[in-house]
Amino acid sequence: MRTQYISFRVSYIEKKAIALAAKDTGLSTSEFARRAALNQKVTLRFSPQELEIYKNLHMYHHNFKLISNLIKSPHFYKNEMILHELQEVISLIKQHLQKFEQ
Repeated sequence: MRTQYISFRVSYIEKKAIALAAKDTGLSTSEFARRAALNQKVTLRFSPQELEIYKNLHMYHHNFKLISNLIKSPHFYKNEMILHELQEVISLIKQHLQKFEQ
């Protein structure tokens, strides 16, 4: 149970910035400040559009990985240029997915 108070002074702009950041994460201003002060993870909540984009990007990553595995199989005539391009796309998608996961 939280019974103690801590207060600190901020400028008008700092207060607005903290309130906006808290709103973006879906937390109250005090919960946001508490987590930030205690070095706890403060994550942004995704909008429905961002969540849909993340799901699509994850699906594309999976599909490109399957295509890459197919090309590597002995049943497929290996084309090094296609394989290189696929590896590059897979790598780029994975980098973007990792940004979402942080």
